[in-house]
Amino acid sequence: MKKAVKYILVVLVIVSMLGTMAMAVNANAAKQYSAYVNGEWTITRAESARLNAMIDAANLKILILVKIAQLTPWNDVKWLLAQVDAIINEVKAYAASIGVTVGCVYTDYYIDGQWVSIDPVIYLPIKIFP
Repeated sequence: MKKAVKYILVVLVIVSMLGTMAMAVNANAAKQYSAYVNGEWTITRAESARLNAMIDAANLKILILVKIAQLTPWNDVKWLLAQVDAIINEVKAYAASIGVTVGCVYTDYYIDGQWVSIDPVIYLPIKIFP
């Protein structure tokens, strides 16, 4: 019986220590870091994850819009380019708010009898801190 109580106490102490360590890690993660280090931007992991998700979603939206424009019989290139610019500007605005620059690399698509250069968003080199 005494042995079982000792084991239970040890487990409780370990669990309570893990809880305090988890709170300390969350307190440090909540701090915001943004600095320019050796020619590259430094951002938090949360900011990087959000930016990556926004870029992936933007590129998927752009690809869907391109497919829609390719499948429609009327000339909707101006509409497509306006939609793509709006999507890219949203991502660029968030990136600028955290101090990061995103870029675009043009990809050519054949839409409505002409080649159109569409610019999906790409990642630029960043370092994540801490």
